[in-house]
Amino acid sequence: MDWSRLPRRLSVVVLLEAALVLIAPSAARAQDAWDAIFLAGNKIGHIHTFIEKVSEKGKPLNRVRVDTVLNFRRGDDVVTQKISYGTIETPDGEVLRLDTRTLTSDNEIRVYGDAIKGQMNLILEGTQQRQEKVIPWGSDVRGPYAAEQSMARKPMTKGESRTLKMYIPDLNRIVDIELKAGDTVDTLLGDGAKRPLLKVDQLARLDGKPRSEMNAVLWVDASGQVLKQDVDLLGGMTIYRTTEAGAKAAGAPGRAVKYDQIRNTIIKVGRLIPNPYQTRYVKYQLTLKDSDPAEVFPTDARQGIQPAGDGRSATLIVQTVGPTEGTAGAASVDAEFLRPNGIITSGHDRVKRLAQRAIGNAVDPWDQAVKINHWVFDGMKSNFETTFAPASEVALNLTGDCTEHSVLAAAMSRAVGIPSRVAVGLIYVDNEKFPVKGFGFHMWHEVYVNNRWVALDSSFDQSSVDATHIKLSDSSLEGVSPFESFLPIVRVLGKLTIDPVELR
Repeated sequence: MDWSRLPRRLSVVVLLEAALVLIAPSAARAQDAWDAIFLAGNKIGHIHTFIEKVSEKGKPLNRVRVDTVLNFRRGDDVVTQKISYGTIETPDGEVLRLDTRTLTSDNEIRVYGDAIKGQMNLILEGTQQRQEKVIPWGSDVRGPYAAEQSMARKPMTKGESRTLKMYIPDLNRIVDIELKAGDTVDTLLGDGAKRPLLKVDQLARLDGKPRSEMNAVLWVDASGQVLKQDVDLLGGMTIYRTTEAGAKAAGAPGRAVKYDQIRNTIIKVGRLIPNPYQTRYVKYQLTLKDSDPAEVFPTDARQGIQPAGDGRSATLIVQTVGPTEGTAGAASVDAEFLRPNGIITSGHDRVKRLAQRAIGNAVDPWDQAVKINHWVFDGMKSNFETTFAPASEVALNLTGDCTEHSVLAAAMSRAVGIPSRVAVGLIYVDNEKFPVKGFGFHMWHEVYVNNRWVALDSSFDQSSVDATHIKLSDSSLEGVSPFESFLPIVRVLGKLTIDPVELR
């Protein structure tokens, strides 16, 4: 297969910044701290944390900023992703104001807000559509450096435990964190030297449920400074405290970048799937390292899951479903699937013009949806350079991978009155460019027609989506947390085994 057409056969998206901020990577105590990020043994970027003292109306405050820069390969392309997280805080760490800026395309996505009377009013800007959301915000909420901030003020001792509330940028959620201090262990650091460091397990709960993908092991010195972090994610992520020179030594734009996000995230399978894109029924056996697959994989008209009862494995059946198959649902869906938002910018003039051009004289909603799907497939140039762009940007550039295909097709659908959402999940990778066949991460879209949600894939020009599309989540992408729909991917990265046991 021609490499230039590869994104139509493999479109992987993992927003690595979201994965990184889950693990509280930086120091709030140090005035100027640098960390180096390694993934599967490869240097992929750095984190810079710096603090300055300010005052407001005579009150002493701290301005904290955490800048993360990632560089990695996606096939033949080298991608740079950036996230800057800033806060205004009281000297004891209470967050009064926050400002997050994320760059995954040509345009920056900004989320900011002020804490007022126990609430944080978050505002998303940077796309054509402004979004707002108010979330509860107590004086005990800390930034993504909550663990080190706490230990720097009062170092932990063996056997001690603490609970904290930590805000996660990009996800824009507050996570409950428990720190458990263990033994002091001689620990290998990034410079090759060993130091005696306290091992602290960081355990996370979201909405009252344990979330292992947010856990980390922190290696802490006697002053409470985190010198190393280990995370069971993406083949193993390690973050080392270092100097500015050490943090920037490799992985910068223009230098050799070894880690390939696509090749390194393919999930191997024991049985190959011949003609995967024509396969209409597959029974899979799933095993997840530290969670029940039934709690991760949703059930809908296309797929159903049956847990094995051991808390780690399940049977998943996926099949192709058309616009008239299955039980009809409600006559209408929530308005969030029809109105524009910060990513699915269906109100943008260019998006609306493209939608009208695509549907031509078609009147039936399903016919319109199919025409839009084909137009996006035919009209876009596929590449891996952009990781996540709003539909308004895609409509102007007409380039991108599966995420850009999906948000544009969803936006064009809404522009002509068809409810839509995006689906995030896995797809079988069958390409001669890759020595290993298996499942890679992918995104497609769904439309609500004939009182049914129906899947389409504009990366493949599929209006009859094959059974190697396994869904992990779906979303309207409404609100100030568009990256939250990718969280299930983080939950299964490097932890999932897939075995196709029956094909039709």
